[in-house]
Amino acid sequence: MIKYSEGKCFIGKTLVMSSDKVEIQITLDVGPRIISLRYLPDGKNIFFEDINDLVNKDVSADYGQGEMWHIYGGTRMWLSPEDETTYVPDNSPVKYEKIKNGAVFVPKKWPLHKVQTKLKIEFLDEEKIDVEMSATNLDSKVSPLCIWSLSVCKPGGVLVVPLSRENTGYLPNRNIVHWSYNDMLDRRYAVTDEAIFVASDARIKRALKLGTFLPNIIAQYMVEETVFIKEVKGDKKGHYPDFHCNFETYTNDLIHEVETLSPITLVEPGKTLLHKEKWTIKKAKKSWVENTKKLQIAAPQAPIIYL
Repeated sequence: MIKYSEGKCFIGKTLVMSSDKVEIQITLDVGPRIISLRYLPDGKNIFFEDINDLVNKDVSADYGQGEMWHIYGGTRMWLSPEDETTYVPDNSPVKYEKIKNGAVFVPKKWPLHKVQTKLKIEFLDEEKIDVEMSATNLDSKVSPLCIWSLSVCKPGGVLVVPLSRENTGYLPNRNIVHWSYNDMLDRRYAVTDEAIFVASDARIKRALKLGTFLPNIIAQYMVEETVFIKEVKGDKKGHYPDFHCNFETYTNDLIHEVETLSPITLVEPGKTLLHKEKWTIKKAKKSWVENTKKLQIAAPQAPIIYL
């Protein structure tokens, strides 16, 4: 079902995996990053590629003289909560092994956090992909770990995240979390009874980040006439970072990130924490594309549910 081939991108060699409808590329010289995701035969890559190295960070203070972290683009695995040490300079070759309908990618160990990360990708059918991220505790003591999956997409699209409609009686059923740099009246987003809605705009440099907790994440981002859907089961009893967020989104003029997080988990030495996402990639219907273009001009008023 899956075809494999060698590829190239602006940061070196890639492994290309494709079904009859969807193609992804994973970096092998750095990362790993799922650097490209496109709908075949002629769909464009919906992921941001930092060809001009616009997003980077000097991490010499933590990782040694001359070490730099680069966003590169695409989907990466990180750990949360975010701090200076999470900017691990993953600039070395990645080992990989093909499996049935997919592959497993193993980068260098994270030295300060003492973890070994892995990325497992498996096609379920022509339009669905399982993305499993894992972190194994290499320390001699129990470590609190939280896996953070960031898909760095191109801006100019529309994100819809349906909110919980559960009747919780006297207790709250949703949280909307803001970051300090947000403009609370930013016209790129709206919150309705049904959804969080973000229409990102490559003309607006100011950053915007929102977070929430969802019992079931179904995040839908449409750009380049492609609909990218991430699904993750939430843990109602779990403890999450950032005022209890298991879904977050960040945008500015360069990128639009679609992010999910695992619960913060106490991991025994030698044990492994898993975080699984189910991706669905579809070609957008003409009516969705037309509505999206209208919403880039006007403030978002109501959600578009693509499923």
